[in-house]
Amino acid sequence: MADSTRRSGEPDSSRRKKKRRGGARHAASCRKPAQGSSSGKRRQLKRSDYIHLGILAVIVLMFLIAAIRLIIWNIGEDSGYDPNADTSEFDTEPQDYIQPMDESLLEGREDDGVETIVCLGNAPFADERGSSGLAELIAKECGASVYNCAFPDSYLSMKYEAYSDSYPADALSLYLVTASFCGGDYALMDYAAGLAEDQEGTQAALDTLKSVDFSAVDMIVIMYDLNDYMDGRPVMDENNEINLLTWNGALNASIQLIQQTFPHIRIVVLSPSYGQFTDGNGDPVNADTEDLGNGTLSDYVLHEIDVAMANGVSIIDNYYGAVSENQAAECLTDGWHLNEAGRQRIAERFAELIFLIRE
Repeated sequence: MADSTRRSGEPDSSRRKKKRRGGARHAASCRKPAQGSSSGKRRQLKRSDYIHLGILAVIVLMFLIAAIRLIIWNIGEDSGYDPNADTSEFDTEPQDYIQPMDESLLEGREDDGVETIVCLGNAPFADERGSSGLAELIAKECGASVYNCAFPDSYLSMKYEAYSDSYPADALSLYLVTASFCGGDYALMDYAAGLAEDQEGTQAALDTLKSVDFSAVDMIVIMYDLNDYMDGRPVMDENNEINLLTWNGALNASIQLIQQTFPHIRIVVLSPSYGQFTDGNGDPVNADTEDLGNGTLSDYVLHEIDVAMANGVSIIDNYYGAVSENQAAECLTDGWHLNEAGRQRIAERFAELIFLIRE
């Protein structure tokens, strides 16, 4: 009994030890989830750190790419640009239109072996009639016989619908001059010449015009300067393409009358060159930018080109091709009248484009 009691029963101290060990195992087992939870949190923090580092890496990479592209852009590529190069020749491509003579219009006409040219217009030809004048320079460059029939202070268009003694300059406008030699009647011009401000220059031009045998003329060259623009005359009339009060209409009508009367004559139009002047108030006017009511001078030039092309005649763009704003100081006397250097440039381009004569 005593033995049985000792085997079946254990001392209190032994049971307490087992209980403590059991309690310790139970406590340990209870703490494991807590330990596992703490470890999970540390792993989540590490993943978060990786995400942040990844975002940071992307941002750094973006900045790096942007910096590289900026450096490459700043370096650029060699375009061949020379900052010291002279770019004053032409800022805009000249709008020349060269139309060869229709050979069929020369059938039956005997070539006398002399290139005969008649010049019509105003100041570019009329300012100087000597050896340094535009007409004589063209004669020299082209080996031609040239008649200078340009009237000083005249206009391409008419100011009034009908001629009036109060404004004799209309009789010297392009169409009425053309009508006179095409019709062989110079009565109105004779009368108007006596009323002109520059009677000497006007009479010289008229006498030269009367001396011309147009059956022997090979070419008529027409050049007017800024006068029509400065006087604010209309560029065109949309309802009347031969309105003589307009820049376009007067040129249209004149070209067509010459073509009808003398189909064997080749016509070449020379556009105005660049110009600037002082108005009545003493203020400078840049014809390239100032609209006096009908456009800038470049608008007149562009319309003149359109008229020439529409009629199948040649036009040389002096505005951008010979004496532009870049050559103003070298080629103009008072901002818009040609000096000898300016006339020489125009004569050389004429010879090169019309007669294919190059230096």
